[in-house]
Amino acid sequence: MSQQMETPAGSSERNSLALAYAAVVLPGLLAAFALWAGWRSSGNIALSLIAAAAVLVIVAAYIAWRGFLIPNPQDYYGGLALIALCLFAFWASSDLPGMRGFSFGPGTAPRLFAIVLMAFGIAITAMGVLTNGKPLERYAVRGPFWITVSIFIFALTVRQAGLVFATFASFVVSGLGSAETRWIETIIAGVVMTAFSVLLFVYLLNLPFQLWPRF
Repeated sequence: MSQQMETPAGSSERNSLALAYAAVVLPGLLAAFALWAGWRSSGNIALSLIAAAAVLVIVAAYIAWRGFLIPNPQDYYGGLALIALCLFAFWASSDLPGMRGFSFGPGTAPRLFAIVLMAFGIAITAMGVLTNGKPLERYAVRGPFWITVSIFIFALTVRQAGLVFATFASFVVSGLGSAETRWIETIIAGVVMTAFSVLLFVYLLNLPFQLWPRF
């Protein structure tokens, strides 16, 4: 009986220890990837990636100095996830040309969005380290699954079906990720987001996106 009572406590202790080590290992791995991608890049992209690696190393060292304690793990790991997404965006767009005088190149928009998202990711990670918050909860699969499906739908349909259909369809499909989705509001928001995407990418950035399906 006593052995059965000790098992849940031991399992909880092992989970806490694993999370403590992950708090240092994850920013270390992201820093290594940022250094590798920065070494393979050039110009401002390389500088941005190396600066991100330096910030991640500082975060990992600070967590280790605090004794692997994270007062707000939800914000901490959420911020790291945003930083990881930005590092991938920088690396994936490193071969695309950027600004040419006053005209935007195909790599300008992804990098601008990545810079803004990186700033949010660093701020959220800092909040996870410096403020108190809720512990990690159980991971829900439904939301990330349908978001991933919507991304694949956009990638597979944007060339043949056009930007209008791909944007609207992917936005509506992403609404399946929540049981609280209100479909009338979702459809209205999808129309607004589609119009904004067309205005931004086609008319403001002059990117060669096809708007309507090819028949």
